[in-house]
Amino acid sequence: MAEISLTGTTALRNAQSAFVLCAITLLSAVFLQKIALPGTGGICPLNLLIFPAVTTAAFLAGVLEINTIAFIWYALFALVGTLSAALSSSPHVSVLSLGFLVVTQFPLVFRCVQSNNSYQRVVNFLSTVGCISALIGFTQFMSQFAVGVDVAFFLDKHLPANVTVTGYNALIPLYWSSPVYKSNGVFFLEPSFFSQFLAIAVVAELLLRPRALRLLVLAAGLVCSYSGTGLTMLALFLPVYFLRHGHSRLFFFAALISVVLILFGDVLRLDAFTRRLSEFSDVQSSGWARFLSMFTVLQRVVFSNDLTFFLGRGPGTVQEQFRLFSFNAFDPTWGKVIYEYGLLGSLVYLRFFYLAFCNGPRGLRFAVGYTYLFLGGYLLNASVLMQLAALVVWLGKTSGAAERPDDGAIERRGGLFATYPAMPVLGTR
Repeated sequence: MAEISLTGTTALRNAQSAFVLCAITLLSAVFLQKIALPGTGGICPLNLLIFPAVTTAAFLAGVLEINTIAFIWYALFALVGTLSAALSSSPHVSVLSLGFLVVTQFPLVFRCVQSNNSYQRVVNFLSTVGCISALIGFTQFMSQFAVGVDVAFFLDKHLPANVTVTGYNALIPLYWSSPVYKSNGVFFLEPSFFSQFLAIAVVAELLLRPRALRLLVLAAGLVCSYSGTGLTMLALFLPVYFLRHGHSRLFFFAALISVVLILFGDVLRLDAFTRRLSEFSDVQSSGWARFLSMFTVLQRVVFSNDLTFFLGRGPGTVQEQFRLFSFNAFDPTWGKVIYEYGLLGSLVYLRFFYLAFCNGPRGLRFAVGYTYLFLGGYLLNASVLMQLAALVVWLGKTSGAAERPDDGAIERRGGLFATYPAMPVLGTR
């Protein structure tokens, strides 16, 4: 009995440590993503150091263990990347980009030694952080009318340039020459990052027990971001969710929100959302660039040569010809992998990603995976990868998974729904 009690105590301690690790990582991913390492000219974000450092510390403390199979495929992908860089004829090949890749993807080869009872706590924590972020973003958006843009966007206006991550557009007006700016949630790199995080938090709240007040707060944050990227994920997730787990009260809440948005659409300037629906047919628009341009880029550059088809153009080359195109181009994660590492590298990375990511709990997999692969060029983005690790990868199956209950099912906590399994998207457990 004493041995059983000791084992239970150890498991509980490990599960608590797993939750603390994921919580700290998530907080860093959200609130430190604008901060750069001093002396790097804004090229190296602070999270690029924090992510591997926290991972290594957790491994040495016995909280994380190596996912051996994922590590093997990670090493193979790094090898293919080195081969692609060595054989590339592009003058834009970047060894630094390959180094960033090795560092930022390395934490994904780990998983928590014991994550029992941690997943539900992490999902609830995500919902809480999402609501706090939404309130901050709402306050930021409204305060620009009262105290001005300089105060409302004080980090963007006054953070020293030597500690600010460069290459992102944090200040975006609602429309051309508008004096009103989209909310970026103060701490997020762009309004699109803010929107995507809140959309994932909406999914987290729905997986727990949908609370009307929290959903209302998250919806307010999404509106203030005036960014459609997070909404594209919800547009795919919500119909399936409603079909599988729909409830009349939740339908009523959705209908109420829709009525409010229709009645007050002019006041809220929702045309900043609706007029962007036509962007998918305009090659000069950001919508076409984000979701469709990479198909044309790959066809013109990568697929036209046998060597680049198999090994890609090399690390860091994805934007080498963007300025030469007659259309706006964008490099989502999936497109960057294919462009820079070719068919061979893409197949190896896909296998690594599946082993690391798709063995995680099913609840948030679709929301996090879709955001990472399709909504931005996040292959080297430490902040987004930290969310990937903390919300899915690290909570995946361990060596003792056969004795664990399925974390993909969120237990009922007196909410609107009975116990249900989460969406089996992007692989099965």
